[in-house]
Amino acid sequence: MSIVRRLFVFPFILLLLTLGCAEQSEEQGEEKPHVRGIITDFEEEKEQVLIQNTEDHGVESGPIWISLNTDAELIIEGETATASLDETLVGRSADVWIGGFINQSYPPQTKAVKIVIHELKAK
Repeated sequence: MSIVRRLFVFPFILLLLTLGCAEQSEEQGEEKPHVRGIITDFEEEKEQVLIQNTEDHGVESGPIWISLNTDAELIIEGETATASLDETLVGRSADVWIGGFINQSYPPQTKAVKIVIHELKAK
């Protein structure tokens, strides 16, 4: 292959790589929650909620303590909340995105970068 052909093919390859990376980053922005379930308890001292995690395709994977990261986003019933976690959230369902590691404890503990609390359903 001559140098002229190689120089013509190179920008085309870069364009394809750029488009592929852009699509991948858009998909990552709509990432599924790492934890999903019902908030069953609140620990006031540590400002944590205990969520009965059912994210694994409906299979219950056990409880996990969640606290908010310092720059976390808390959304309650579609509105960004200025308050932190509290006992009024017990019984509600939540979707949680975590941004770090999960402590090796029982139940495990982690910090959330985003929590979406859903409307309390009438019984």
